[in-house]
Amino acid sequence: MTGTVPMAVRILDLDRPLREIVPAPAPPYRSALLIVRLHGAPLGIATISLEPGGDGLAPARLAEAVREQLGRELEEAGIDLRSGLPADGVPVAEPPALSRVPEPAVTVVVPTCRRPEALRRCLESILACDYPRFDVIVVENRPGSAETARVLAERFAREGRLQYLEELRRGSSHARNAGLRRASGEIVAFVDDDVVVDERWLRAAVAGFLRAPDIGCVTGMIAPLRLDTRAQALLEQLASFGKGFRPLRFGLPESRVANPLFPYTAGHIGSGANMLVRAGLARDLGGFDPRLGPGTPAHGGEELDFYIRTIRSGASIAYEPAAIVWHEHPACWEQLQRHAFRYGIGLTAMLTKQLVAGPERLRMLSLVPAGVRYAFDPRSRKNASKTPAFPRRLNALERAGMLLGPAAFVRSAAVATGRREAR
Repeated sequence: MTGTVPMAVRILDLDRPLREIVPAPAPPYRSALLIVRLHGAPLGIATISLEPGGDGLAPARLAEAVREQLGRELEEAGIDLRSGLPADGVPVAEPPALSRVPEPAVTVVVPTCRRPEALRRCLESILACDYPRFDVIVVENRPGSAETARVLAERFAREGRLQYLEELRRGSSHARNAGLRRASGEIVAFVDDDVVVDERWLRAAVAGFLRAPDIGCVTGMIAPLRLDTRAQALLEQLASFGKGFRPLRFGLPESRVANPLFPYTAGHIGSGANMLVRAGLARDLGGFDPRLGPGTPAHGGEELDFYIRTIRSGASIAYEPAAIVWHEHPACWEQLQRHAFRYGIGLTAMLTKQLVAGPERLRMLSLVPAGVRYAFDPRSRKNASKTPAFPRRLNALERAGMLLGPAAFVRSAAVATGRREAR
């Protein structure tokens, strides 16, 4: 991502006629980030600078930017933009994996914490998906207010695919597990309430399960909903949301050959804001660990822990870039600093849980030096997206959180034990 904020974020579908892109007048965008797709499958990103107060991006300029920045990807896809695009888009057959997909029932679980407007936006996008067999469970994890139920009653009163639950125990893992217990679908999808899903999201994600017979979990692309502020652009570098534009498969032992730290670098598999699992496998694994995740002293790591347990069970995980959700990044510097600190805590809290309860304690201890090098190496997958101008303070906050993660897990485990004894 090389554009300048404020940056307009748009989808550019090459199988449709190119239209002029006119960014909104506010904020005054200085560049545009284009996620370029063909039949729903992302090919890559192109960025274009915008003149202050200038007109929109004409089709000819869009085609030129895509041709210059994604020439290799276009060639691999069999696309020639030298003479522009035909009026009806690129005449390329749709990939079978995305056009003829079995349609198992899917339950989408959306945990929320009294965020009615964000939830409304998220649900509207889910219910607009072009997948024929799905239902949605909203799990309110901060009961005591009628706001969430009110929004559902006012905006979705006639929507028969929607259920509402309340989970009294604090923590996103408890909320996810409540949805998992109620889910009726063969596949259960989990998204956060601060995302907007692409209309093809479910269809593309379900297709990911077809890439190999042992796939038990699918993650998808997380793109920024907005890049209006510097903080939002920096989160893209900090969180490394971008996992690439090619489908990937992770499993043992093959992934460990390429990455000896696997699966303990589970962050490169995906994020809990966009994940789907086979319901039977998720229940066999015991769902998400309530000692981890937002709403606990550990602050995060629950999805990374789930990925590790999935891999250890013998299943594989697929990354499907065509399954896109758009994430609302924190807009201000203070929120970004909290995110960096809590991310560090969640990461090492999860690793502490694996060290204490996992089956590979000796191997994990032997990997500590390599893990430290990975955390600090600017060329590592974790840090490669950070530019030279990335603020040192964010790195310092993340590493301070990493130092506190083990103690945070101990505290979180004590809280969870106390709750069980009080029941």
